[in-house]
Amino acid sequence: MRRGAAARLSGYANHLRKPHGRPIFPDMKIRALTLAAFLAPALLTAPVLFAQDDPEAWQPPLQDSEPAPEEDGGDLIGRGVGILMENFMRELGPGLDQLRQDMSGAFNNLSPVLKDLSVLVDDLRNYEPPERLENGDIVIRRRADAPPPPPIGEDLRNFTTPEDQPDSSVPRDPDAPEIDL
Repeated sequence: MRRGAAARLSGYANHLRKPHGRPIFPDMKIRALTLAAFLAPALLTAPVLFAQDDPEAWQPPLQDSEPAPEEDGGDLIGRGVGILMENFMRELGPGLDQLRQDMSGAFNNLSPVLKDLSVLVDDLRNYEPPERLENGDIVIRRRADAPPPPPIGEDLRNFTTPEDQPDSSVPRDPDAPEIDL
């Protein structure tokens, strides 16, 4: 014998009765139906109402429009590195400018001497590998089979040590260690 849905539900409701025959939750069905009747329209219309307030709500793409191109991971990494370098240069820029000015002054003073030195050391193949002596000096010997060296230039001949001719363009760090040789 098959029972209908109403008979099955009423049979289930019989299990929820107190021993004297009254239901445990007498108005439960009525309360649940009333609550569902009030909440159903609110729950169904909530997404539509919130979507109207949100200007950036998701809209399905039109059939004629092309899908948005996906960004390549390499492009994102490149942009990230670019941003890091911009921040790095912005923070260190003033210090690097000061260092450039200081180094340019020292290089301008040494450039004539370096030119003469480059002429004096004509070809590196004419020299043996450098040796370090016990006292810390480094010696670069000229090979015996090398041609005679070129003459020493005037700027190198007149070059003085920094102690003899102090340079005001390069400031000296007062906290730097000082070693007398």
